[in-house]
Amino acid sequence: MKYHFIGIGGIGMSSLALHLAAEGHGICGSNYEENERVEYLRENNIQIFIGHSPQNVSNPDMVVRTTAVSKNNPELIAAVKGGIPILYRMELLKKVLSEKESICVTGTDGKTTSTAMLSKIFIDAKKDPTVFLGGKVPFLEHANYRRGGDISITELDESDGFFASFKVDHALITNVRFDHLEHYNNNHENFLDHMLLFAKGVSGELVYNHDDDVLRMLFSGRRYISFGKHGGDYRFKRLSIERLKQTFEVFEAEKSLGVFELNTPGEYNIYNALGAIAMARQFGISPEIIRYSLANYVSADRRFTIRGYNEEKDLYLVDDYAHTPDEIRNTIKGAREAFPDRKLAIVFQPHRYSRLARENGRFAASLKDADEVCVFKLYDAYEKGSSALSETEVLNGLKKHNVPSRHYVDYHEVLEWVEEQKKAVILFLGAGDITELSRLSAFKVNSAR
Repeated sequence: MKYHFIGIGGIGMSSLALHLAAEGHGICGSNYEENERVEYLRENNIQIFIGHSPQNVSNPDMVVRTTAVSKNNPELIAAVKGGIPILYRMELLKKVLSEKESICVTGTDGKTTSTAMLSKIFIDAKKDPTVFLGGKVPFLEHANYRRGGDISITELDESDGFFASFKVDHALITNVRFDHLEHYNNNHENFLDHMLLFAKGVSGELVYNHDDDVLRMLFSGRRYISFGKHGGDYRFKRLSIERLKQTFEVFEAEKSLGVFELNTPGEYNIYNALGAIAMARQFGISPEIIRYSLANYVSADRRFTIRGYNEEKDLYLVDDYAHTPDEIRNTIKGAREAFPDRKLAIVFQPHRYSRLARENGRFAASLKDADEVCVFKLYDAYEKGSSALSETEVLNGLKKHNVPSRHYVDYHEVLEWVEEQKKAVILFLGAGDITELSRLSAFKVNSAR
């Protein structure tokens, strides 16, 4: 078959495109802009157009889109007029997963890291998984995709509700927070109904975070496998933190599986690892293999990724995808634990008007433990917002918390500020184009060595 992907440069779309190409299908697509995945797909002989035009849709058998594609998209209109079948990305993923034994990782936070850790464990255990990842890691052949055998490990996005229709073999649920409620009629119960429906569609093992209040309530009385620090079938006790390395002991029921090591900070990453351990143990993978995998695990891109270090200034630059209040709070806590003797400065970019409005002051509260915060211009993600709402909402909140803060709307302003910093850790936080700012800053800092 020949597939045309609208928005092929997205992290989820590109992994599916790589998979279908590996399966022998013809693939082409379009993207709003150039990016790293577009460049990589071209290197793999996939034709990609930049910009959207009816001429790009050249008699495919199927058009693949995401929920982010507007009904006014010219390629979508051309497909409708031409009678070409149209599939949402999640519908295509559902079809692909039905062909193999599946392990799906979902939840609000930690999906990418948990999926990546679990994938590495399965690879090291020689179980040859096919992997679909919502991020990039160096140990997967295509960074966000690996073609394997008869079992698939997949990051499953919960944001738009479609995940509830999946019938999967096994599932790992990291946690529940009420993000993306705009896709659930802004109704908490609606979201929980979707999560329960998803759980009921799991035919094999379901592993969930026992320390998450919502999940514990939701799955009360159900015999699922649980993990946590304070309770569950798999528990951990943190032993030590040394810069970016942390060690922790894991218990399976009352039996110690020994001490494990992670070279990435933050207790939230131990939760991610513990979920992966719990699932891996259901497949008979030994503690020794799991221990080796986690000790050699390299974080997914934009998950506490150190972009640069200037020895003379003793300055670290860290890029992280954290873009919700809880994620931000956890990332700052992890940075404090790893670098207790450093100034901690944040460059934060709010993501989406709807999220900024919904959180209503929680962003400032999540940033209050920083020594200084630079608030960068909001990334709208093609979302229309009110002219009365902007990143200044966060600035006003920071002033109430007495946190030194700045407001920048231009890359050069931030770059100049970064050059002034010494003996500090600078975290670039957000889900938008702030990652480009972190790379530019790192280039300047690394060049100044």
